[in-house]
Amino acid sequence: MTNSKATGAGRTYGGLSQDERKQQRRQQFLQAGLNIFGNSGFRQATVRGLCKEAGLTDRYFYSEFGSIEKLLTDVYEHHMTAIRNQVMMAFAAAEPGADAEVLVKKALTAFYQALSDPRIARVCMVELEGVSPETSQLYHSYIRSFADLMLNFIRTLTPGWSFDEEEGAVLSIAMVGAMRQAGTYWLLNPDTVQQETLIRVSTQLFMGVFKEIKSGSKS
Repeated sequence: MTNSKATGAGRTYGGLSQDERKQQRRQQFLQAGLNIFGNSGFRQATVRGLCKEAGLTDRYFYSEFGSIEKLLTDVYEHHMTAIRNQVMMAFAAAEPGADAEVLVKKALTAFYQALSDPRIARVCMVELEGVSPETSQLYHSYIRSFADLMLNFIRTLTPGWSFDEEEGAVLSIAMVGAMRQAGTYWLLNPDTVQQETLIRVSTQLFMGVFKEIKSGSKS
């Protein structure tokens, strides 16, 4: 007989409160979305397929998300936020005079290791573009947030930076674009591009930029 009792968060079944069951169902759909969007793509997804993958009914799907697009953006935000947090942790030790190459390599390693799961790479690098104006806006908002991280990192390491705001914005967006395109290339060529090569070459690229910035700061 299933154990149940009333709690402040709703009736408890099998040791889980109503809120906990709701959260559990949400996680099941997020995992189902990652599997289907990351393997077959957003345009191949159906509510029926997502519910089957999650092991739940469409009633729960519509109650939690309302549309396949909303699930896509929630899966995207879940993983992009996790990746951004890992990159932030790598940059946390930044201070004037710190070893930029060590920190850059650490941040790039965190970024590309997160994308080593091809499902996450596909959702984060490919699937949002072109779905709707709202998804495109979300996608570009995360690109800008990564660029802001990069800009703050550069400014911290090079306090004598002579670039103005416009130049800094363009530079940081370009650097994030390089990360994104390298990650997409890796996703499309998993058998010919090694992660170690990706990290090493990206680090060399970024350090070339840093050397140019430091050189400009001294002039």
